[in-house]
Amino acid sequence: MRTRETNVSEDLPIKHVRPIWRQPALMLHRLHLVSDHELQDLRHKLTRCQVPSDLEAKLIKLSQGDLAHRSIEQHCRTIIALLHAAQEGAFKEATHEDCERLLRVLAYVRKDDDAIPDYRSDGFTDDQQEIRIVTRDFDPLLQNFKAWRLRHQVPAMWSVNSR
Repeated sequence: MRTRETNVSEDLPIKHVRPIWRQPALMLHRLHLVSDHELQDLRHKLTRCQVPSDLEAKLIKLSQGDLAHRSIEQHCRTIIALLHAAQEGAFKEATHEDCERLLRVLAYVRKDDDAIPDYRSDGFTDDQQEIRIVTRDFDPLLQNFKAWRLRHQVPAMWSVNSR
């Protein structure tokens, strides 16, 4: 479904009005396929600082795939780290709504039987699209989180590993 809006330039007379066609927001494009139970289960496990074994296995599989699959895996791991840091109260820039949307995308990637079942040869295409949408929409937050992690978490990792 396409929506129509009118673009009026302040400098031009009204006769230069032209319609602009655009797609409606894709925020919940396929994410409605994630059930409340799946979302709650993932939230519960991440709250206990655990990555569910099925999601971890999928991320390992993706890390051994092509560039697109590795990209999904890396973005999911970044999202997991952000959610953990936000839950602990260490990273304060993510709102509750931000965390819920990121959690829903993560639950979508975790789901094997989604819009394009993961067992098909093109099964991760939809996962990649959802990751692409959320990373585009949340780019400033994700970049701030990565910078925060470099300042706060990485130095602690180095000090533990150097002992």
